[in-house]
Amino acid sequence: MKFLKKFFQVFIHILNALALTALLMAAFSDFISPFRTVFFSYLGLFFPFIFLLNLVLFFVWLFTKQWKLAGLDFLVFLICISSIYTYFPVHRKTKDIPQDCIKILTYNVMRFGQPDRKSKKESDKILQYIRDNDADIVCIQEYGVSKSDRKMLTENDVSVSLGKYPYHSIEKLKFPYVSEIFGVAIFSKFPILSVKKVPYESEYNGSIVCELNVKGKKVTLINNHLESNKLSQEERDNYYRMTQDMDSRSLDVFTQMMTKRLTPAYRFRALQAQAISKIIAENKNPYIIVCGDFNDTPISYARHKIKGKLHDAFVDSGCGLGITYNRYRFLFRIDYILHSSNIKSYNCTVGKLRNSDHFPVWCYLQLK
Repeated sequence: MKFLKKFFQVFIHILNALALTALLMAAFSDFISPFRTVFFSYLGLFFPFIFLLNLVLFFVWLFTKQWKLAGLDFLVFLICISSIYTYFPVHRKTKDIPQDCIKILTYNVMRFGQPDRKSKKESDKILQYIRDNDADIVCIQEYGVSKSDRKMLTENDVSVSLGKYPYHSIEKLKFPYVSEIFGVAIFSKFPILSVKKVPYESEYNGSIVCELNVKGKKVTLINNHLESNKLSQEERDNYYRMTQDMDSRSLDVFTQMMTKRLTPAYRFRALQAQAISKIIAENKNPYIIVCGDFNDTPISYARHKIKGKLHDAFVDSGCGLGITYNRYRFLFRIDYILHSSNIKSYNCTVGKLRNSDHFPVWCYLQLK
């Protein structure tokens, strides 16, 4: 019995040490470029699950009065508090929004939901949401309209529906369907002074830099759609089945998917993030806002590189996980609104419209 007791104590100490080591590595994994090693990128991807495991162990130690183990866990939680808070911020809604705030909305509209429904009526729900949200600036990713198909939205349909925005810019990107116009877009109630594309390589993704005149203040706005993981429908379905029934075969399929799709995507996004980071560093305007679909989690090299000294509006004024992707149980926050330190965010919110595979994200910004 003494041997078994001793063995059990050694086992739980080793288990706790491994769990804490994984948490520490995952919490700071976003500092490591995937070109050095992609291992840390995957640790960052699984950060919430690693944290949850450690949280369960922490309460087990408390319940069983293992005070030293519980104390060690708590110390590591304090070391990782910045990463934990980045993933799980907690803020109450501000009731009285300052009158000088502007409202910004970022939304990956998945070609206005048209791949799913091929119906203008369904696509109009996305346009209706954008109209009703009444943001001053709207950043759209996967802007996609038809050149001729009457069942799909056209450029004129969008222009008429969003007529309250006198200024807009659409950066057209390469797309496999020649019958569609595809890209990233900005619709604004404020004058757009200039627009340029961020120079990085990507087939169907891109970023644009706009200079806006916001009530007499010059603002640099960067709208991004970073490299996607390019998962096929079969791979998405396999992942979904794996979340329902974990077995050796499904785990093997997931491992192959990571090697084939996720690893190259991490490296593409790293290069894109470096290009965007350089533009942010060279920015001459007093205010800067960076938003869009980063296709990466809050603990990732791409998000870390782009954020730099900027503030994350959801971390500063949102609450909870803020999951922005809504398909196949990829439950992550991958859409962001970042801003310079002389801007204050209020009530960063993830909308719940499901007509796209992303949820819309909006907040109020006060330019100090």
